[in-house]
Amino acid sequence: MQKENKQFFETAYRTGTDIWSHAPIPEKARLLSEKLNKDALILDLGSGRGRLPFELVKLGFRLIGVDYVSDIVKNNNKEVSGQALNDRLRFVEADVLELPFTDSGFDAVVDVGLLQHLDLKDFSNYVNEVSRMIKSGGYFYLFVLSRETSHFFTWHPKESDTGTFSQYGLSYHFFTKDELQKLFEKNFTLESEKIVQVLNGVNPATYIEVLLRKK
Repeated sequence: MQKENKQFFETAYRTGTDIWSHAPIPEKARLLSEKLNKDALILDLGSGRGRLPFELVKLGFRLIGVDYVSDIVKNNNKEVSGQALNDRLRFVEADVLELPFTDSGFDAVVDVGLLQHLDLKDFSNYVNEVSRMIKSGGYFYLFVLSRETSHFFTWHPKESDTGTFSQYGLSYHFFTKDELQKLFEKNFTLESEKIVQVLNGVNPATYIEVLLRKK
């Protein structure tokens, strides 16, 4: 499934059909300034066109954005140079399940919409990699699809027993709060959690917005 997902994103970015890139940026991800000092180093997972990293840099943070689509990483780094942000921001081609960074190197990690596309068997590896990246006491911001979504394309997540769905070659997983708690409770404590309705776009959906702190 990982291979099919990557092919989907490569095609979407190449053809300009990445409609999610134009969705509003979650406010709490931008307001990490409430928790972090200026110049804190943040790792953004699944950066896509880099909208969130560029916004966070404006707030005074330093960013490394990760994506596994080579062309989008190259384009983002050209934009970084064009805006003379080389000392504040860079993008790296990498797989979230095997990140090329040293342990405890980041003050925070941000994931807006990546985890929901991974295979369930990779969730544990994902949590270990995220935890490895963050300093003790650092933060993890997560924004993922919620099982409370009533309909998505022709599917009804709220009525599903598994929460897993595929469409046009891309897999999705819709989480319950209990799933997220069990997934992260070993390495993190919960700072805040809320349900967010995103009504714009082709497929309006319900999301879970979570802020966690590394133990």
